[in-house]
Formats: sequence, structure tokens, C-alpha cells
Amino acid sequence: MRVLLVQPPEGGGVIGFNKFGRPEPLALEILAASLPDHDVEILDMRIDAGLERSIQAFGPDIVGVTGYTPDVPHMLAVCKEVNALHAEITTVVGGYHATLCPEDFDVPYVDAIVVGEGEQTLAELVAALGEDRDLGEVSGLAYRKDGRQVFTAPRQLLPDLDESPFPARHLTDSYRDDYFFQFWSSPAPVETARGCPHKCKFCSVWVFHRSRCRFKSPERVVRELKRIESDIAYFVDDNFLQNLRRAEKVCHLVKETGLKLRYWMQARSDSIARRPDLIERWAEIGLSTVLVGFEKFRENELADLRKSGSIETNEEAARILRANDVDIWGAFIVDPSWEKSDFDALIEYVRRLKISFPQFSVLTPLPGTEFFREKLGVLTTRNYELFDFLHSVLPTKLPTKQFYGEMARLYSSTTMSFSELKERIKSGRIQVSGLRRIKNLLAEVSNPEAYLRGLEGSRGGT
Repeated sequence: MRVLLVQPPEGGGVIGFNKFGRPEPLALEILAASLPDHDVEILDMRIDAGLERSIQAFGPDIVGVTGYTPDVPHMLAVCKEVNALHAEITTVVGGYHATLCPEDFDVPYVDAIVVGEGEQTLAELVAALGEDRDLGEVSGLAYRKDGRQVFTAPRQLLPDLDESPFPARHLTDSYRDDYFFQFWSSPAPVETARGCPHKCKFCSVWVFHRSRCRFKSPERVVRELKRIESDIAYFVDDNFLQNLRRAEKVCHLVKETGLKLRYWMQARSDSIARRPDLIERWAEIGLSTVLVGFEKFRENELADLRKSGSIETNEEAARILRANDVDIWGAFIVDPSWEKSDFDALIEYVRRLKISFPQFSVLTPLPGTEFFREKLGVLTTRNYELFDFLHSVLPTKLPTKQFYGEMARLYSSTTMSFSELKERIKSGRIQVSGLRRIKNLLAEVSNPEAYLRGLEGSRGGT
């Protein structure tokens, strides 16, 4: 069977967090690797819009598309175009949104939905289609039968992540120079764990992974690091330090192996505070940046989000990272109910904590979560492109123009100084090409009109 896996195009008119990075499509690379007995190609439409050309040249039997909530209109558009070009091609969608809200893909031109993790389900689906077997035999699937969605038995989570195949990164080689993440060009995303045991109100990760957290072994992690060609690896796990003993073993093996890479990871502040010595060891072998979800700067607001931890722990984690010369990528959540004084207070807090790269997200009820169901009646839009964390889909207390003016001021008031950026270029922690790119992006997110243009330029609802 010939399988074309597609990363959908980005929304042209919306300013969202996809503008901060264009990482290689790791999920598609893993799925491609799970189909060793089939011909597989990856089309990244963020870079190459030639869907019709790719279909004509490759002649796929199946086209699979993935994406998050803001990608939904584009995922549907890809499937619709495929169906119009060649109705005999089976269209398949998957990912977080498709799993949590399969009803959004209940349309004639989407033939099947992978519900949950895709490695085993897609492999079995492709085999069933190739052998003309009943799709009802494939677990973890929703498919169209007699004009309606039919769901098969749930797919169990992969019990041993070491069984997940190494990503087929060679399939995206032609796009390599176009991938970036913030200041870094062509970094390699590395998945070493899945899921999160915490249940933050705003997050869909724990819902997708059923409140479970699974890990690859330290040995498997190092084998994967050895295979990447980039000199920058970023761990895409939601909390790389969730299992501190494992993180310590990975650190030991990396040092023992002599791998010379720069590392970026996501970690919770309580994990950092628990083992400052581990941060020190990772810094010694190349850790340069840690994304920490501080989220809020007031205890009551943390509690409202069911974010376990405390402001004191957040500040201790920031202190530990600064002490080890590790840049802090600090994530904060902006509440639509805020007034100007709240924005003022957040700016002061970010400056006091000396956050290297602050990220400001608007509190967004993601479809499929309890928070979404709670706020369904007050949503101001169902246009999924605007669920991009930089636009509010809930009513704002401030007038719209003023709210986005404050969002823009958050960035313009907390951006790292030129001298600090220059120092990081000298040390190799920031690439010159990345600096130019981020400079242009920061100019955009610091401009209130960019947010307002996004409201006008989005593709529309589902």
C-alpha cells in the first residue's frame, strides 16, 4: 500500500504559536516508521503546498492527516481536496483533536479517524484496507459505514514505549532547512515519554493519555539521541523530569557516551525544585533552556486552574535555573477577565523573576476537556483557528482592542535586551539566523494590530 502522510498548512491570516516554531512533524515520522512494509511519503504543507502534485506523482492509496485544534479547518480542507481529486483514496485523520472530538470529522470526505495513539492502529488499518478486511476488526478507530460514524473497540495504550519505532526522519530531509524552533534552526524533537499524571483544568494531554504517564528507558533515549543529525535536541515530553531517577540515568548515559549536543526540555517547577543537583548535572552536559509552566503569579489563580504547586516553588525553580545559567522559557496564562492592572502586575513579575523568554497564552478551553464543556455556553466563537492561545475565545473584560493592546504590551515590555541576546549569540546558545527570525516575530506579537488582523484573516469555523 502507498501511504501519504500530510502535515496541513498553517493558517495564513492568524498569528498563533505556530509562528514561534515549525518543528519537523515527529508524529508523522513515527507513524511512517510503523509502516515498514508499505511505501510511505510525508508531505509538509507548511512548506510545500503541492498536494495535487504529490498525489499525482506518488499515487497513494491512503492519505493521513494530523493536527491540533487550530489545524482542524485545514485538515478538513486537505481531506476534501483529496476526495475531489481521487474519491477512491482513503482519507484518515488523527491527533489530539480528532481523538477528543471525532464528531468534528463526521463528514463524507473523511473515511476514518485514528482515536488515540496511532502506531498500532494505523498499521492495522493499512493492513485491513490492503487485504479488503472489515475495518470493524481494527481497535481504536472510527470509520464511515452506511453514511455514519461507527466506532470500534478502544485501543489500549502502548504499554512499552521502547516498542515505538525510531522516527523515519529521512522522509523529511528535503524540508530540513525550513524547520526551526524559536532561536534554533533545524533542531531535532525527541520524544522520551507520553502523558502526565496531573489534571490541570486547561490541559488536554492527561485526557488524551487517560491520566497515565509512560516512559522510554534511558538506554532507548540515548540510542535515539545518537541517531539525530542536528546538534540541538529538544525533548517534547510534557515533563522530562517527571521520573527523576530516569532523568538522572539519561544524564549519566549521555555523559558516559560523550554526546555533544545542546538540550532543551519542558519541566515542572516542583520537579526542578526537588533536584537542583540534577539541573546542575544536565547543565554540565549541554542543557541550555527549560520551558516551565509557571502559568500564574497568584496562589488563588493557580488553584483555580487545578495547577498543583505553588508560587514559592515556581520562584525556587527559577532561582535554580538562573544559578546554573540555564535560560528560562516561562509560560504564563492570561485570563480574559483581566484588567490593565493585572497585565501591569504580570510584567513586573516576569521582570523580577528574570525570565529569559516569556510566553503569554490566553486561557483557552480546548475542545474535549472539562473546561471546554464548562465554558461552551459563553464561547464567543467556534472558529478553531482562533483556539491558538493568542486570541481569546471567551468574553474579555477589557474592550477587544484594549485587550490585545495589553497582550502586545506583555511582549514589548519583557523582551530580552539586545546586549543579552548578543551575549547568547557569542556563547552559541542562539543562532544568528534564529535571532533575525525571532526579531521579526516579536515585532509582530508586540503589535496590537496583528492580533486584530488575525480575527479577520482566519479561515472560519467548522
